Parts: sequence; C-alpha cells; structure tokens
Amino acid sequence: MAPLSRNEVTAPIADQRSPIGVLGAGLMGHGIAQVFALAGHQVTVLDTNPAAFDAARSKVARNLELMLEYGLVTSAQAAVVPRRLNFTTDLCDVGESTLIIEAVTETVEIKRAVYADLAPHLAPDTVLASNTSSIPIRLMADATGRPDRFTTTHFFRPAYLCPMVEVTKGELTSEATVESVLNLLRGAGLRPVRINVDLPGQVANRLRQALFREALDLVDRGVISAEDIDELTAFSFSPRMPLMGVIKDRDLAGLEIALNGTESVWPDLCNADSGHGVLRRLVEDGHFGLKTGRGFFDWSDVDFAAQWETLERQQLEIYATLRKIGAWPG
Repeated sequence: MAPLSRNEVTAPIADQRSPIGVLGAGLMGHGIAQVFALAGHQVTVLDTNPAAFDAARSKVARNLELMLEYGLVTSAQAAVVPRRLNFTTDLCDVGESTLIIEAVTETVEIKRAVYADLAPHLAPDTVLASNTSSIPIRLMADATGRPDRFTTTHFFRPAYLCPMVEVTKGELTSEATVESVLNLLRGAGLRPVRINVDLPGQVANRLRQALFREALDLVDRGVISAEDIDELTAFSFSPRMPLMGVIKDRDLAGLEIALNGTESVWPDLCNADSGHGVLRRLVEDGHFGLKTGRGFFDWSDVDFAAQWETLERQQLEIYATLRKIGAWPG
C-alpha cells in the first residue's frame, strides 16, 4: 500500500515546515501532533501535567507501529517523528508557533482560561485554533486576544488516521486566516472542510446528533432495541456513506423520491431539544458506557485499551479498502 497522498498547497501560512503548537497531550492532542510531525513540522506539545508526556510518546510510538503494519508510512518516515516532537509545560515555548491547536477539556471555561494565559506569549501573526467538537467559537474568541486569527481545526478520532478536519469561519475570523489554515492542513496531507457559519457542533457532530436523537427516541419508545438499531444502521445505509455521503445518495436515488420521503417521514421525526428517557436514566445511574463497564451495552468484561485498539485496526482495514477502490479522500 502506498502512503496517503499529499495535496498541493498554493498559499500556506508561512511555509509547510513552519512550527506548530498543540495544547494538550491527551486523547486528541498526541494524534494531532503526530500528524504534523509526520508532515515535516517541528511540533511543541504543551501540557500542565508532565506525566502526560510519557503516555503521549508511547501512544505515538504505537500509532506509528500500526501505520507501518498497514503500509501508511515507511520506516524512514516513522523514524523521524519522535525527533520532531517537543514536550513542555512552559507557555513561552509555543508562542512563536505559526499555528497553535488547542485540544484541552471540552469545557468553555477551561478553554477561555487557557487562551487568556497564552495570549501574552503569542507572536503577532500566530493563528490559534480550537479542536472543539461542540462549542461555538464566538463563546471563546474574545479570550484569545486575536479573534480575527482564531478558528477551529476540529479533528476526528483517531486523529492520526482520519484525514477530515472542520475549519470554521467565525463572525470575526478573517478570510485570510481561514484560507491559510485550510492550506496548511492540506499541506499536511489532511482533508479540511470549510464551515461558513459558527454553529454549535459545526457540521459533522450536528449530523451525528440528529441521527442519535432519532435512534434514541426509537429505542426509548420501544420501537427497536439498541442492539438491533446499531446492526440496522451498520449494515444498511452506512456501508454506502464513504462512497456517496448524504446528499449525493439522494441524487443517485432520485430527488422526487427524496421529496416524498421528507413529506411522509419528517413530520413524525423526533424534535426533542435535550437528552431524555433512557439516556438520562443511564447517566444519572452512573452508567457512561465502555469507561464504566455499562451503558446501553454491557462492557464489564471488555478491556478499555484493547477495545479501542481493535476498533482502530478495523478502521485501518476499512481505510485500506477505501484506498484500494479509489474512494479514499486525497
């Protein structure tokens, strides 16, 4: 298998080897840092907890082993990644970065506090981006001290595998900022999409939430079990999604059929404005899913780390197949 292709870059932020900063060495941060290091950037990862650094290094090493195994990188490419990663607890060490990506806890107050602490240390031209999956950037922009140079770079898990990134133009984000971030991401072999309106959840998570709301309502009303709804979605329309997405799927089926469907089905769809029923009861009882051993499913005999590695291997197999049939973005 050939390594993932690199997209042509026409107007990078500075150059395609400009320094990158990542705030947070955890679940998403280490993968984001790995992506840029693999693309040739020097990356500085900032975290307040030095203990997180060894864990991040180990995760990156394991990620690279998997990528080697599945032909996504060469041995030479993998070998230089650790040398391009620097870890620090000092805010000053990321201040000269061309782009800084924040990947800390998904809480607006915590993010705003991080931006406020960071602001005095930033170079004038540094662009700051949030990896937020749900928070509108208008709720955070003023804390950065540079709302015109603030956007999102929302990666998807696992960040080192999934090429898609959502980049949002906020009300105060300059056009130059959006375009330069898009080009920088493309230069790193990623597939960014531009979001033109600052919305909660951007786009991907709005689509996921809409599907989850309807699925949850159907389970809560006893229409179908959680097990059966997962099997139905996994093996009916989901396999077509990488090939045709949501809108093209309707074009291929026929828009007159799509219109008839909206008129017969949409009036009966769930329109709840908050989580309810079985979901709320599970959370209130302390059942959060895999991490606690129970959610909609019983995870009591499942090892957390082993389960995620299995899922990543399965994703790698799917991605390899998509590349083989010419359906992989790039």
